[in-house]
Amino acid sequence: MSDPNPSNIPLPPPPSDKEVNEAFQQIHELGTATESFFSRLYDNFTKRNELKKAQASLTLAQHQLHQSLNEKQRLASLVQNKQSELNRLYRILSRISEGIIMQDVKGRMVMINDAARQLIGSERNFWKSELGTLFNDYKDIQDVDSELALLGEPSQVEVNGHVLEAQLTAVGDSAGQRLGTIIIIRDITRDTLASRIKNSFVSHISHELNTPMNVMRVASEILMNQEENEPPNRRMLQLLSRNIDILDRMVDELLDVSEMSGGTFSIEAKPMLLTPIIWQVKETFLTSIAGAGLYCFTMIEHEESLTITGDDKRLEWAISHLVRNAIDYNERGGLVEISAGIEDNGEDSYVVLTVRDTGVGISPKDQANVFELFYRGEPITRSGKRLDPRGLGQGLYIARTIIEAHGGSLHMSTEVGQGSEFTVLLPYRAQPALAS
Repeated sequence: MSDPNPSNIPLPPPPSDKEVNEAFQQIHELGTATESFFSRLYDNFTKRNELKKAQASLTLAQHQLHQSLNEKQRLASLVQNKQSELNRLYRILSRISEGIIMQDVKGRMVMINDAARQLIGSERNFWKSELGTLFNDYKDIQDVDSELALLGEPSQVEVNGHVLEAQLTAVGDSAGQRLGTIIIIRDITRDTLASRIKNSFVSHISHELNTPMNVMRVASEILMNQEENEPPNRRMLQLLSRNIDILDRMVDELLDVSEMSGGTFSIEAKPMLLTPIIWQVKETFLTSIAGAGLYCFTMIEHEESLTITGDDKRLEWAISHLVRNAIDYNERGGLVEISAGIEDNGEDSYVVLTVRDTGVGISPKDQANVFELFYRGEPITRSGKRLDPRGLGQGLYIARTIIEAHGGSLHMSTEVGQGSEFTVLLPYRAQPALAS
């Protein structure tokens, strides 16, 4: 057997139990420390991964936020551009002469330009009139073939005393989806009036010419059937002469009307006294006044001082038309009042002539057009009867044109059911040689 310690080196004594326990304790503590180290190391690795994930999430969120901000800026820019385009469209629409009303897809009014507001008066008038219901006829149409698509034929409606032509147009986007409706309105009151006047003129002129022609025909037949040696029937001759004068006057008036409408009308003015003309006009209509069951009252102040410079023939026509209207648009038992005098406003003096009646008056609808050539209103009596007096509807047009040609003016005051008053102002011209 070999010697385990050949060099005879003294061996250390075996460890005691205490030393062994201390060694195990150190090993245990080292293991615990190692475990704690690796645990902390693992935690650090885990936290680092979580941090990386958090950083990645933050980076993604920042990217998404950046994209969102860019999109928001893009949308804001788009909205601003659209608003600018809309404002420009509003400015354009506000300047055009046609009335423009815009409605959204539900029919709510979103825009009305100045021209439309002037025609219809207010949004309340729009909704109360037929204009406010036109949208309902096409509200179910959602798809349109183009950005602007006509909806039906133009409609004719009456709003605020105007006759309007309304055309509906659907507004669509590039995809053909309906965005709203535009109503384009145009004032055709004058066109409608002109058409009505044209249609009625022929029948009325025929009626006006037919009356004196019939009288002349009867009178001429009576004269032709007389015996050769029989003295002429003076009454028939007077009828012929009177109705020839009527026809002659009608022709002269129509010629004057032609000159008035053509802007070539003129008067032959000379110093004159207006009083004799007033009395002559009254004398002319006395039979008509009595036949209509009316009363006539005349009051002239300063009879010998109503001096002017004028055309006596044309002024007689003008005053005659005023008196004739006072008779034709009156009712039995009514009054026709003619008054005249001189008025001084401190700077100028005028001869003032007033023709007043207690007749049916003029409706607000007709008041705006009574001075139009050949316009005939639709007067209604207090009992509801519609009046249809003779005449072509040129009387007030002629009267005003003649009076204005004398440097004067014609004013109207009227109330339905109460009557009308027409006041003539003519420049006063002192004429000592004519005044007594």
